[in-house]
Amino acid sequence: MIEFNPKYESIFDVHNIDDDCDSIARLMGIETQTIRESFDAGQHNQAITMYLQLLKSMCTHFVEDEHWCYFDDWYSPDFVMRELYVFIMKHEINADSEALL
Repeated sequence: MIEFNPKYESIFDVHNIDDDCDSIARLMGIETQTIRESFDAGQHNQAITMYLQLLKSMCTHFVEDEHWCYFDDWYSPDFVMRELYVFIMKHEINADSEALL
């Protein structure tokens, strides 16, 4: 089971909520750079775990803050995660990492 990462949880603080959650997306973008660097360094399991932790925090935030009531087409954090997923899928990963993903 993927555990919450306290570092990522702080991104979704209520003070970071603004139009389209752009501030949250910007903070997520900083973290995705670290994830990309881990991935490029061959630490696929670690990078995928961090990706899933960030995704879990984002999904929890989306539901708990009832963003599903307001966002029908432009939720900026979604675009950040989609871009990171595309980055991951462009690489060949081992079976353990693939199973984790």
